[in-house]
Amino acid sequence: MLYFYQQVLNGLHSGALYALLAFGYVLTNGILHRTNLAYGALFAFCGHTMILTAAFGYQALWLTLFASVALGIVAALLYSVLISQVLSRSVFERLADRSPNAIVVTTLGILLFLSEASRIAADTHDLWLPPMLAQPVLFAQGAGFKVTLTVIQLLDCAAVMAMVAVAAWLFSHSRFGRAWRAVSDDPKAAAMCGIDVTAVFRRAVLY
Repeated sequence: MLYFYQQVLNGLHSGALYALLAFGYVLTNGILHRTNLAYGALFAFCGHTMILTAAFGYQALWLTLFASVALGIVAALLYSVLISQVLSRSVFERLADRSPNAIVVTTLGILLFLSEASRIAADTHDLWLPPMLAQPVLFAQGAGFKVTLTVIQLLDCAAVMAMVAVAAWLFSHSRFGRAWRAVSDDPKAAAMCGIDVTAVFRRAVLY
């Protein structure tokens, strides 16, 4: 039973990360109504960028671990903004009205490009940083088995739950959320009502 409890906690941590990924995917997919294979690759690419930058800051710039991680997060966010803008303006907007296969094939090519770029950037080496906030938090124990999660895992779950909850509330009550739903239902009717469809689309891809 304790082993099952441990797996449930592990699943909650993994599920929190997937929930964040799914929330962002829905924003783009709800307007495109096409399968965007590049979204997961972009998520992974920015994560890899964060690791590479943090390792560079820690090993080459002699920054503290927290400063290195902060630098990596900033770099990942900047890359995500840049790539999202390029995708929305140069790919999705031009292919949105064409065959669904055009988006699928194009985003598959982007997926392969980002994956290969990550591999080349890392030079096929694994990079490791010292553990951060890795102290285990005990939930239960018995018969020599302990059910734990680390502090960083708990913080991850709390942060993701907070972000998804706040984003969902803002999406339900904000002007952008109403505009997004209108564009998702009928972009031509939304444009006739004065909504800037292109701006809504670009913001959805960026978020």
